[in-house]
Amino acid sequence: MQRITLATGIFMAILIFPGTVPAEMTFIWVGAPAEASIRVGAASGETTVVHNVPVANIGDGTPITGSPQYVVIEVSARRASFWDAWGTNFVVTADSSTPLSNGFEPIYFSEIHWTSEDGDIPDGRFDDSSAQVILPSTSVFWQVSDRLTFIYDNSRVVSAGTYTGTVTYTISIP
Repeated sequence: MQRITLATGIFMAILIFPGTVPAEMTFIWVGAPAEASIRVGAASGETTVVHNVPVANIGDGTPITGSPQYVVIEVSARRASFWDAWGTNFVVTADSSTPLSNGFEPIYFSEIHWTSEDGDIPDGRFDDSSAQVILPSTSVFWQVSDRLTFIYDNSRVVSAGTYTGTVTYTISIP
């Protein structure tokens, strides 16, 4: 059995100091070549999501929406023939196992959740694991595209500074 895995990342930063692709599911035709693709954020390079927390609000529980307002995630897989595609699904996972850090103190990714524009990718919260399923088993006959907004809980007091970390998204076809 062949397994295809692609990975891409999104860079996240939380700064603590003194909102055009519509969400949709599109039918994908089969045909050579077989392929899998994932896009997270910008069409090329890394996308950085920044959460700026005003000093007066550090740890007060005021949710902080990231900037940019949303991040586009597009994922699809195609098989060479209808018979290869029949019953074949793909799964998208996120690796948020390494927390954001300012070099001294962590902010765990589980303190960040997301909402989706239309639910093609369900709303969720990072769980600090290396293989969190964010898009359950989906037929290779579909391309999924959604816009996610990332929100920092801001529920505990942390030291001032810039916290950086990376979440890596992976599409797998078992």
